[in-house]
Amino acid sequence: MRERIRLLILCCFLCFLVSGCGGDGDSNTSLQGAIIDNTVPPVPVSEEEWNTGISADPLILRDNPLFGFQLFSSPAIAEDGTIYVGSTDGILYALDQSGNVKWGYITGDQIVASPAVGTDGTIYVGSADRQFYAINPSGTLKWVYPTKAVLVSSPALGADGTIYVAGTDLDTGRIMFFYALNQSGILNWSITLSGPVNSSPVIASDGTIYIGSAGHGGHVYAINPDGTIKWDFEAYGKVDSSAAIAADGTIYIGSDSDGSLTTGFLYAINPNGTLKWFTDLFGNVKSSPAIASDGTIYVGSDKEDLFALNPDGTIKWVFPTRGPVRSSPALANDGTIYVGSNDSSLYALNPDGTLKFQFFANAGIASSPVVAANGAIYFATGAPASDEPFVDGTAAVYSINGSGALAGTVWAKFRRDLLNTGRQ
Repeated sequence: MRERIRLLILCCFLCFLVSGCGGDGDSNTSLQGAIIDNTVPPVPVSEEEWNTGISADPLILRDNPLFGFQLFSSPAIAEDGTIYVGSTDGILYALDQSGNVKWGYITGDQIVASPAVGTDGTIYVGSADRQFYAINPSGTLKWVYPTKAVLVSSPALGADGTIYVAGTDLDTGRIMFFYALNQSGILNWSITLSGPVNSSPVIASDGTIYIGSAGHGGHVYAINPDGTIKWDFEAYGKVDSSAAIAADGTIYIGSDSDGSLTTGFLYAINPNGTLKWFTDLFGNVKSSPAIASDGTIYVGSDKEDLFALNPDGTIKWVFPTRGPVRSSPALANDGTIYVGSNDSSLYALNPDGTLKFQFFANAGIASSPVVAANGAIYFATGAPASDEPFVDGTAAVYSINGSGALAGTVWAKFRRDLLNTGRQ
């Protein structure tokens, strides 16, 4: 009898539970409301204005860690709106604002470097054919300077018209040749530094030139305008990143680690060459920093992330992508941060690190974006290098819709300004 009573009580309790869970199938119940919705919200995207396909097949594959079937050249924009970008097919392209090719100047090998535009409209760029070129805005050759170095480093343009460019000695691959040329292509001076160079020179307001090296563990050199060495800072790994210079003169630059796949560093160096701080970004740092008006530093890492750091070196936030971030961020005046990833996406982020929109391209993006005066975002894509996790695809130059012009901060993008002068 007691067993029957217990069974009756249990049945009543179960009936109560069923009725409380909306057994009629029409009502919203507390149990149904507790189910987690795993639906991924749609990713906001930007509209493409145009893309122009270009060839990226290199003429010659040289023994350089940046080389391969990948566009690294970042666009420069002239005063008349013409877009200049180099390609690994050895051609410097000039595009109009609708993406039409105005002309292409053919060099003898890959153009990995980003072009720079002088005040008179001359376009300067180095090639892996060991020549440094000055090209007229019409696409004709102005002059050429022959070197012993493979030129993948982008030039910097001094306020006095001096052109600074560096390259790696083709014979040994372990020496950097650093050149200072005048606007007529005549050599002012040259010096020899340690290690191969993928880093590009930048110029501080006092005329000091800073450049990284991948030799003997990695160096950051400070060079006086007369070619003498001001100081030599030893990094913890090879320095392929290019520097950004803050308003107070602090030099921000990244490096690889010394053999580890899970470390890589961003350094803050005082103008006298002493270390201010360094921060581990958990992967090689080949991206170059950008600096916001509040002092926030943005830089990518092979950790597959974009990092935002406070001026004291602490990490503010991290945005994950799905590929190494070797593209350098560009900042718009509405606060948007644009950066490419080797996962084939161009990301637009809000200042708090949340996603504003994502643009899906057809190949990995190692090229650094540029924010034009009309709000358009220009960048290049390319096919993969053999030893890197690039997303395969065809090479192209893209224009997508953005919001706002380039930010007026002290260092808003790779090579600092629309002309890619690399000068503070």
